[in-house]
Amino acid sequence: MKRIYKPVLVFCLAIFLVFTSVSATPAKEAGPVYVGVFGGYVIPHDLKLEDGGSVDIGVKNSWAIGAKVGYIFPQARWLAAELEYFYLAKQDLDQSGVDGDFSAHNVMANILWRYPEGKIHPYLGGGIGWSWGTFKANSPGRSIDESGNGFAWQILAGLNFEITPNWSADLAYRYMGIKYNDMISDPSADLTSLNHMILLGINYHFF
Repeated sequence: MKRIYKPVLVFCLAIFLVFTSVSATPAKEAGPVYVGVFGGYVIPHDLKLEDGGSVDIGVKNSWAIGAKVGYIFPQARWLAAELEYFYLAKQDLDQSGVDGDFSAHNVMANILWRYPEGKIHPYLGGGIGWSWGTFKANSPGRSIDESGNGFAWQILAGLNFEITPNWSADLAYRYMGIKYNDMISDPSADLTSLNHMILLGINYHFF
C-alpha cells in the first residue's frame, strides 16, 4: 500500500495549490460538446485469480492513455455524459520466478456531476463498460497466454479548469475494477484487476 501514498499526496497537493492560486471569476461559457485526450500513472492492486480458492499475483505500476467525447447538458450544466476509450498499459508481474504481464483495452460510459460556475469545475462521477484483457505468465514448467473480456466499472473525481472558452484541462483520480470470467482456461479461473489512476487531460469544446 505504501506505493499508493505518494501519488495520492501529489494529487491532493495539486488540488490545494489550484484552489489557492487560480481565480474563480466567471468565464465565457464553454460549448456543450467536447473531445479530449488523457493519460497518466496507474497503481494496480495485486491481480486476483479465483478458481474456488484465491491467489494474489503482484504487478508493477504502469500507465494509461485514452480519448473521450463528452456532452454538458445545457439545461442542467451540473451534469455531463462521456464515452471514452483507454489503454491500460502492460503491468509486469512482480512475482519471484515468474515473467509476464497484464494489459487491457477498455470502453467506458461515464456520468459526471460537476460544479458549473466559475473557471474551476470540481466533479464526481461513475462509469460502466467493457474490457478486453490479456494475461501472460511464464514459469518453469508452465506458460500461460490468455485473453478474455469482462465487465468494468470506475469511480471518478477531479477538477476541470477552463483555459479559454474552447479549451479546458483536467486533473483526475479514478478507481477502476475489471472482472474477467474464465480468463484462465486450464484450470478454469476468473481474474480481477483493480487500479488507482492519476490522470491529466486536455479538452476541446465545440460551440
